[in-house]
Amino acid sequence: MGPLVEIAARLAAAAPRFLPARASSVAGDVDRVFAFVFWLSMFFFVLIVALTILFVVRYRRRPGRLEPEPSPSHSTRLELLWTAVPLALVVFLFAWSTRTWLSMTGAPSDGAGRPLEVQVTGRRWSWWFDHPGGKGAAELHVVVNRPAELVLSATDVIHSLYVPEFRLKQDAVPGRFTRLAFTPTAPGTYPILCAEYCGTDHSRMLSSVVVHPDQASFDAWAREGVAADGSLVALGKQVFARKGCVGCHSVDGTRRVGPSLKALWGREEKLADGTVAKVDGEYLRESLVRPGAKVVAGFADVMPPVALEERELQALAAYLQSLAEAP
Repeated sequence: MGPLVEIAARLAAAAPRFLPARASSVAGDVDRVFAFVFWLSMFFFVLIVALTILFVVRYRRRPGRLEPEPSPSHSTRLELLWTAVPLALVVFLFAWSTRTWLSMTGAPSDGAGRPLEVQVTGRRWSWWFDHPGGKGAAELHVVVNRPAELVLSATDVIHSLYVPEFRLKQDAVPGRFTRLAFTPTAPGTYPILCAEYCGTDHSRMLSSVVVHPDQASFDAWAREGVAADGSLVALGKQVFARKGCVGCHSVDGTRRVGPSLKALWGREEKLADGTVAKVDGEYLRESLVRPGAKVVAGFADVMPPVALEERELQALAAYLQSLAEAP
């Protein structure tokens, strides 16, 4: 695999001539996969066209040659060759592209500090971004060289967040969370598109990414116009009280009808069926929609389904996360 990666890396040097400027930590890996596929396709295209022309000219019908020349009807060696070579190339490409894709969907691990987690909501026909500290905006704000993690969801149909300069594209799906992980590498403003047809104004579902040059610039923006009680965490606390969650779940470690939510987020809970489940966004969503699907060991299956709007669900997730981070 090493020699092929080296060849692709050299070929990828030409990629910026065809593609937008690279502005994220994953862009280089995507360009190398793209370059490998592009030049491999060009090689076989030229080879096939050249051989086709050669055979047409060499074996054409002409005076003195009215019948085809005798040729073997079967060659095991040739068939093994044209089976093994494409198979090896496809397996190599699958392994390489899968590794690149996993680097976009897992938590950032480049040691550059705690990721900036942003909740992304897609709806017809706009994007909404809830940043840490409660600042919501119609555009995404991140910090150069600081890892960022986007948690995407949709309120109506499937949307797809696409940032060409970052080489990132991820679907926002109703009823579940998807993730994108990356580190911005160049300050500036970059366009966001929706890459999944979502109805009448799909082409106008536009936004932008603002990459701040430093943390101080981001913090200054985040403080602009944010009310003291306007954060996503504050809304989550209100949802927790308004929907009656407080009646069965404590936030201080006290055991009630249901498990306490103190330091629950991110923890692996043992379930009644003997399995374990990590408490994250997907677990929270399922626990609200189908409470009996995963019952914590030692507790009865008595929780009814709870109907929440998408923003309320995101706010409740932010509130639970804040309980896990509290000293």
